[in-house]
Amino acid sequence: MPSVYVRIKMSAAECLAFYTSQAPNVKTTTVDGRSIIFPRRIIRQMVDQTGINGLFRLNYSDTGQFLSIERVSN
Repeated sequence: MPSVYVRIKMSAAECLAFYTSQAPNVKTTTVDGRSIIFPRRIIRQMVDQTGINGLFRLNYSDTGQFLSIERVSN
C-alpha cells in the first residue's frame, strides 16, 4: 500500500476559517518534498479543540484511491 507522510499544523482559528471557506482541498508538501493535494474531509477527524498538529501518514491503494489517515506523531 503506497503512503505519504505530511506534517500539518493549524490553530483552532485556522481550522475554523478553513472549514467555513469554500476550499475543497488541502495543498501541502510531503516530508520528502513532493506537493500533494487531498480533500479536506480527510483531515476532519484529526482536528481537536486546539486545531491540528502532527505528522500524518496518508495511505492509498495501488490505484491511488485514498484509504486511511493515521497520526504518526505530534
